[in-house]
Order: sequence, then C-alpha cells, then structure tokens
Amino acid sequence: MARRAVGLTLAIALTALGMAQGARAQSTDPYTAGYCEPDPQTKLLYTNRAYLILPKKPDSPPLYFSYQILETGKLVQRSGQFLFDDGDDRWELESNPDALRLFWPLRPEKKLELNRVERTTGAHSQVTFVVLGLEPLAVNGVPYKSWKIRRLDTVEGGKGTVQFLWYAPQLCTLTAFTDSQGRTVRLLRALKPGDADYGREVVRKNRRLYFADTGEMVK
Repeated sequence: MARRAVGLTLAIALTALGMAQGARAQSTDPYTAGYCEPDPQTKLLYTNRAYLILPKKPDSPPLYFSYQILETGKLVQRSGQFLFDDGDDRWELESNPDALRLFWPLRPEKKLELNRVERTTGAHSQVTFVVLGLEPLAVNGVPYKSWKIRRLDTVEGGKGTVQFLWYAPQLCTLTAFTDSQGRTVRLLRALKPGDADYGREVVRKNRRLYFADTGEMVK
C-alpha cells in the first residue's frame, strides 16, 4: 500500500511538474508575430496620407517593398515595416544587415539596434526598436491586435527622437504611428481592388484625408 501511495504521489508530482513547465513555456511567449507585407495594389488610407502598395521587384531584398504616395505620386522604398526611405535614399545600414530579418517574429520586450550612416553628410545614427506589447486598434470599426513598438533615433551630435509604431499581423501593416511632430497617424481603411471606395481619389486638406468626388472626410 505504501509503495502504491509513493507511486501515486510521484505520478501526481510529475504531472504537476509537466503542467507547470507547459504553462511557463506558454506564458513566456503568449503571442508572436511573423513578418508579412500588404498585397500589391492594396490602398492604405491613413488620417492624413494615402499609399498604394506596388508589385515587388524580383531583385528586391527580402524585407523591401515599395509604395506610391497617392496625392503626390512620389515613390517610396520601405526597408521592412519599421524603416523606410523618404525617396531620397539618404541612409544605409553600417552593420548587421540581417538584424531587421532577425527582429522577426515579434515578441514582448524584443529589442533591435541598428547603426546607419547618412550618405551625403556622413553623419552616423543609431536606431533602437523595443517591442512594448499588444494594443487593440480599430480600423474602419474593426479592432485589430497591434504590436506597439518604440523607436528611438539618435543622430551623432544631436538629440534623440522617439516614435511609436503599431503593427497588426492581420493586416500586414501599421495600424498607427507617430510622426515627427509626435502626432498619431491612424490607418482608416485598407482597401483591395474591388472593394467599395477603392477607385475614389483622395486629397489632403488641413492635415486630413478626404474623398475628392464628394469632399467627404475619410473615416
């Protein structure tokens, strides 16, 4: 009887240990977000700007994709979801070119540090990303779990600037971000060809986006 009791106690203890280990494994990594990009021809309408995602070139690096600013027609090259060029190709990575790829999948408290150099002036810059956690953000009335990321840019000899980014895996893009003045820019619509309002032109007035045909504010 004593042996049976010891065996039963041991079995319960091992089961409890296994359950605890499983719980710890799940709690340390409750969510992850893999890398993805918006489909070509997707239109992203934000509070004060609009983008058209362009087909990816065959020779593009793994995380790069391009879009067109609808109001101006300017082409922009994105170096992944959290770094982008303004069309002037000013910055290039100094070291660790695989760091952007290794930043994915996103996890709480994950950190990335990059060093960049400005092509024309030679100024050095450090960019640091930290994954803060998940926040629900609504796009066209639908809530999406969005990963909040803090970005700190420190230019050599200058002050650091802080930006926040929210990335939604379901949409493969940013649901919101803060601009250079600290204002939050939100994604209002993610339109595919054939969707209602896809073919309507948009204009920007007083730092807001409107449909050109009716003057109606994009919501």
